[in-house]
Amino acid sequence: MLKTWPTQSLLKFFCSLLCIVSFSMHAEPQLVLRVAAASDLRDALNAISLEFQRTEPGIPVQIVFGSSGKLSQQIQHGAPYDLYFSADIHFAEQLWQKGFAQQAPVALGRGHLVLVTRATLQPALRLADLTASRFRRIAIAEPQHAPYGDRAKQAIEKSGLWHKLENKIVYGENVAKTFQLVQSGAADAALVGMALVTKPEQIQPYPMINQDLHSPLITAFIKIKRAQSSPQISARAHQFSDFMRSNQAQQLLLSYGFTAP
Repeated sequence: MLKTWPTQSLLKFFCSLLCIVSFSMHAEPQLVLRVAAASDLRDALNAISLEFQRTEPGIPVQIVFGSSGKLSQQIQHGAPYDLYFSADIHFAEQLWQKGFAQQAPVALGRGHLVLVTRATLQPALRLADLTASRFRRIAIAEPQHAPYGDRAKQAIEKSGLWHKLENKIVYGENVAKTFQLVQSGAADAALVGMALVTKPEQIQPYPMINQDLHSPLITAFIKIKRAQSSPQISARAHQFSDFMRSNQAQQLLLSYGFTAP
């Protein structure tokens, strides 16, 4: 004869099972270190994150890339990030001043603007070349939110070329998407971050924009106060921050085209 359980016992069993399932569903995502990062760091930070997780295999890292300005706005509206990497230290400083960061920004490196031409065209070697008729669409990142777009506009203006090029300008949401515009052929040339076109052990083939034409692009990061809400996440954010200061991480940044800040 089959043994039957009392209704009350069955109810307790299923309640306990639901609690276990619910805990499993909600506990695991909380252990992920969430990072918001400027899109020019896409290749470099992915490489650094991979090395970090080899060193600390129990600490998964999830990175969301976007424009520095928009990511900053998301953090101010409560987005669940634990670390923030900006292509412009000023965005990180603003978050620190507004009370969203645990400490003042840590400068990591200096980014650089390069001039990229669509593969099927004779390349532009300097900004003045963009006035040629073969360049019908010139892509820069949205200046309001993306530091590389802001610096690209500065460089064009300081070169005295904005009035000649303004009607050719098209905008990408961030610097990585701006690079995609020229890769896809939607733009004939673009001003993008060197880190997007530089790989370790590979010479950067594109002309660099004179840094005297624009404000510096100082990459920096902060730990967001949200990370303090969990002792585990706080400890992991601290470990990742320490790793970013290590020689290994610094060498990776250099290999992707960043220089000392």
